[in-house]
Amino acid sequence: MRKLKNILIIVIIEIPLFILAIPFMIVIIPIGYLRRIKFEKKYAVFLNENNGKNFFCYNNRKDSKQYLKETILPHLNDEIDIVYLDGNKIESDHNSNFISEALFGLKNYNKFPHLMKIRNGKLIDKSINNPFYNVLNMNKSKTELLNTINVFFELNKIKNVT
Repeated sequence: MRKLKNILIIVIIEIPLFILAIPFMIVIIPIGYLRRIKFEKKYAVFLNENNGKNFFCYNNRKDSKQYLKETILPHLNDEIDIVYLDGNKIESDHNSNFISEALFGLKNYNKFPHLMKIRNGKLIDKSINNPFYNVLNMNKSKTELLNTINVFFELNKIKNVT
């Protein structure tokens, strides 16, 4: 009896609703597809126009945010742009839609902080979560962390940070 009732609900309610939704899907799906293609073209232009850019990305995680702001960020090379994620809000000097796309497509994501660089129209990324927390929690060398960052970005190494 219960099985028959479920079948009737499907036939009487769900199938007509699906049939009514088909015209909307016929319109909406191609529009979404065309918007995505247009965005991907603009994103490719963004990558080409920002070739050589370097990004240091961090988020609002309580145990690291303040330490990063006070101890690490002041020692970063001027050629490194900062990207801060405050929840879902992106704070950056660059278009937040493109930065969001870059973050969504991270290939080597393993939590923040994260490094991204644009070379030859491609985004290359690396997580420095483990080395950073070694500095934060185990008092490892900040200089070593900063040199890891600079090596990834192909920048000059630094001598010593206290």
